[in-house]
Formats: sequence, structure tokens, C-alpha cells
Amino acid sequence: MTFRSVLAGLVVALIAATAHAAPPAKVLTAKVDAIFADHAGPDSPGYAVGVIRDGKLWLARGYGQANLDDGAPITPATAFHLASLSKQFTASAVALLILDGKLSLEDPLARYVPEAAKFGPDLKLKHLVYMTSGLPEYTSRPRPNGDPWFSAFYFTRDDAIAATLAADRLDFAPGTKWSYSNVNYMLLTKVVEVVSGQRFRDFMRQRVFAPLGMTATLIDDDTTAIIPHRAIGYGPRSPEIVAEAAKVGFTLRAGPGYARLNRNAPHFGGSGVFSTLEDLARWDANWDQPKLGAGFAPLMLSRMTFAHPKANDAFGLVHGEIQGRPTLWYAGSDLDASSYMVRFPAQRTTVVCLSNLLSGDCEGRARKVVDALIAEGALKP
Repeated sequence: MTFRSVLAGLVVALIAATAHAAPPAKVLTAKVDAIFADHAGPDSPGYAVGVIRDGKLWLARGYGQANLDDGAPITPATAFHLASLSKQFTASAVALLILDGKLSLEDPLARYVPEAAKFGPDLKLKHLVYMTSGLPEYTSRPRPNGDPWFSAFYFTRDDAIAATLAADRLDFAPGTKWSYSNVNYMLLTKVVEVVSGQRFRDFMRQRVFAPLGMTATLIDDDTTAIIPHRAIGYGPRSPEIVAEAAKVGFTLRAGPGYARLNRNAPHFGGSGVFSTLEDLARWDANWDQPKLGAGFAPLMLSRMTFAHPKANDAFGLVHGEIQGRPTLWYAGSDLDASSYMVRFPAQRTTVVCLSNLLSGDCEGRARKVVDALIAEGALKP
């Protein structure tokens, strides 16, 4: 082999290794800016938008304000409530304990939560993970103090679990139907605590966030805690939002501008994780460069079939497809947040949209970013 051929090989390898490191084209950045231009000003809540390639933030943009009181702009270091994107982190704790040999998806829930024994031994952890448990969602149950199940009113994870476990029966036999339910993932955090002997917050910090370098990510199980660079939630004072708030006993004054919406309920499991674009890039990198164990990603991405047709769920994630490209995605919405994260495994590319706007529609806007990537040749089949 000649020196010239060796040098040529090194050049090719270098180009391949840095192909995703080149900055995005100006036309692509301009297209993304246009998608969020209506919330890019100093008087609006907004969005953090990122494109992650090979585990690195390739494009990271902030639009609007994290805090309208102080005029703090949104940046890649702004911490957003992830809403239902939190479920994949809850599932990661379950996956780690399975890999430790301390849990099995076939374990009955009652082994760890004795109050669930009345629902029978056929209710297993796999049914919670894959949203087919039959457990009634806590929001369908009466709240003892008469308050609504609305995050502006204080209630805990354990309050929600207790309401569900007070039901006389399941809504359907486990595995026979699919029904989205936050309480499934709340109960999974309880299982993690029983098995590990730790608060869920501490388990996640030690086993997931710290190993991945996610220093700005945490479980919000205490709404009095300080979260650096937090994005405060807002909603427009539109007649529609005012009317919806009134239905749950929450008074908003109609008019121009935005109302601050505080998440006062420290429930977690189905939601409750705060994180940043920068930290989510570190989480994303683990799919291809595993730091949580070689078996972690295959387990997290595994599917399971039941006696119903839905079979694209994974561990707090959903398998899908966009324009012929396989995806792994999840979306979230809460009082203080809208969120969406979609990964294209074959392209090792992920689009993330986080918003502190109640009506932010991160999924719809992120799909426009995906369209722009495809149009500009940055997301090839």
C-alpha cells in the first residue's frame, strides 16, 4: 500500500467522520426560522428547536422568551418541562432494572404495589409499559377534595395513583385493548422505587442522567424547587383558552397578551422531567454510542403484541414512519409545555421541538422542520 493510498483513505475517513459536523446551509436555517417567526419576538413565549446528528446538536435555535417577566430569551440551555416525552425516561429506569435482573415485564404489578392485588395476577408490568393495562386513568376518577385534576391545582403522583387504585375494577382485561394512560407510568416509578430503595428522582440522576452527562435534567417532584434557566409556561388570553380554563375552575382574564401558567402539581412518571436541547442531544447519542449498557437500546426499542391491533409502541416511545423513513417519536402537552421529538435511526438524525406555550403544537411545527430537512437534502432516504 502506497503512502498516497493511505493518505487518500485517511481523507475519506475524515470526510465521513465530519460529514454531519458542517454547519447547516443558510437556506435551511432560514426555512426553520420562518417556521417559528411568529413567536421570535421579545413579547412572546416561544420555542427551542434542535436538529441532532450523530449525537451532536447540528442546528440549535431559540425563539421568543423563557420568562416574559424578565425578558430572558430561550436558548439551547433553557430547561423545559418535557410533558409526555418524560415517559421514555421513566421507561429507561424500568429497562435498567430488567437488565440488572431485578425486574421482569412478566412480573405482576401486585408484587410491588399490593393495593393492585384486587385487579388479579394477570395485570403485569408489560401492560403498563405498553399502555394496555385496563387501569382507569386517574383523571376519570373523583378527587377526594373536589378539586379538578388540573396541574394548576396541587396534587402528587401518589394522589393520582390512589385515585386509580380506589376503582373497583379495571376498564378492560389487561392486554385486550390499548388505552393511553399516564397513571401506567406513574405506577412504574413506584415500582422502581420499591425495587431500588431510592426516590425515583435519585435513581434517575444516578443511573441515567449523570452517566450521560445530562447535568441540567431532573425529575420535578417538588414544585418549590429551583430549576436554573426554567421556561415558564404561558397561554394566550384567547376566548377559547379562557373558556377551557373556566371548565376546571381556573379564572383567566380575556384580552391581548399571555397568561402565566404555573405547574403546581409535582406528579411525575407520565410527565415531570425538565431538560434542555443540549441534554436531549446527550440522551439521543446513547442510541448509537451506548453508555447505559449494550442491551439498553434493544430493550427500549422492543415491541410486544397483545390481543389488540396496536403494535408500534416501545418503551415510552412509538415506532412510525415519515415519507418512507422509519422513525421513533413521542409528543407531549401540558399546562406549561408542548413537546415533540422524532428520531430517524437510519439517518442518525433527530428533530426536537420544545415550547413553553400551552398551544405550541410542537409536533406540527417539528414536522415542518422535517419537511425542510427533506427538501434541502439533509434527510436522505
